[in-house]
Amino acid sequence: MPTDPPAGYVQFERLLALALPGLLLVACLVVIAPFAAALLWAAVIVVSLWRPLEWLTARLGGRRAAVGTLLALAMLALLVGPAVALGDAAVAAFPQVRAMAQALGAVAAERAPLWLAGVPVIGDRLAATWRVMVSDAGALIDTVGGVAPEIGAWLARQTLALGATLIQLLLVALATGVLYAQGPAGARVALRLAERVGGRDGIETLEVAVRAIRAVSAGVIGTAAVQAVLAWIGFAVAGVPAALPLAVGILVLGIVQVGPLPVWLPVVAWMFATAESTLAAVLLAAWCAGVVQTVDNVLRPILISRGARLPLLLMLVGVLGGLLSMGLIGVFLGPTILGVGYVLLRRWLGLEPILTAPSAA
Repeated sequence: MPTDPPAGYVQFERLLALALPGLLLVACLVVIAPFAAALLWAAVIVVSLWRPLEWLTARLGGRRAAVGTLLALAMLALLVGPAVALGDAAVAAFPQVRAMAQALGAVAAERAPLWLAGVPVIGDRLAATWRVMVSDAGALIDTVGGVAPEIGAWLARQTLALGATLIQLLLVALATGVLYAQGPAGARVALRLAERVGGRDGIETLEVAVRAIRAVSAGVIGTAAVQAVLAWIGFAVAGVPAALPLAVGILVLGIVQVGPLPVWLPVVAWMFATAESTLAAVLLAAWCAGVVQTVDNVLRPILISRGARLPLLLMLVGVLGGLLSMGLIGVFLGPTILGVGYVLLRRWLGLEPILTAPSAA
C-alpha cells in the first residue's frame, strides 16, 4: 500500500507552489519595467479618450483596429511634427545666432560690459581681468579648454536623455493604438480581476479609478483650454502679433503642468518695451496675471472633483502630491491612488459606497 509522503516533503511542495508563481511574477515585472512608463501613459490616454474613440468607432462601422491605427498615427504626428518644426527653426536661426555671436565678440574685444565694472567691491578687478583675457587670447583659450569637456559631457547627457524621451514617446503612441484596438478584451480582464480580488468592492474600486483618471484628464485639458482662450482674447485685444500661436503654446504648457507664465510674461515685457501706450501693456499684464494665470486654481479642482465624485481636497492633494512625487504622470496617478484608498477606507469603516451601482464601462 502507498504510504503518505513525509511532512517535510509536503511543506516543501507547498513552498514551491507559492515560490514559483512569485518568481514568475517578478520575472514578468523585470521584463515589463523598461516599458512601464509608456504603458501607464498609454492606459491613461485610452481611458481618458475612451468615449470619443467609441463614438468614432461607431461612425466607422465598428472598425476598432482602424481607429486604433488612426490614434497611433495622430499621436506620432503630434510628436514628430513639433520635433521637425523645432529642428527647422534651429537650422534657420543658426546664421542669426552666429551673427549675434560675432557682434558680441567684437563688442567684447573693445570694452568690458558696463554692468561688470559696476559690481560692488570687485567690479574694477573683474573689468581688469576681462581686459587681460580679451587681450591675451591664449588665456581665454585655456579657460575655454578647461570648461569644454564639462560642456561636452553635459551636452552628451542631454542628447541621450532626449533620445530616450523620444523613444518613450514613440512607444506611448504605438501602445495607445494597440491598447484601444484590444480595449474590450482588456476591459473584461480588468473587470474580472477586480471582481476576483474584491467582489463588488473591487468593481467599485475599479470604477473609482476610471472616474478619477477621466476627471483629471478633463480638468487638466479643460483648464488649459480655458487659459488658452482667455490669453488669446487678451493678446488679440492688445494687438499682439501671432496671438493664436501664443495661445496654442499656453495650451501645451497648461497640459504639461508648466503653466502660462513662460508665454505671457515675455509678451507683457515686449509690450512695455515697444507699445506706444503704457496703458495697453498694464491692462494686458493685469489680465494675464489676474485671470489667465489664476483661473486654474479655481476651475481645475472643481472639474476634477465633480467628475470623480470625490472630495475636492482629496483630488487637489492627489494632483499636487502626484506631480511632486512622480512627475507629470503623477497628475493622473496621484488622484487615482488617493481615490482608491479613500474607497477602501470607507469600506473598512462600514460607510456607504460612493457609487450607487457599479458600471462595467
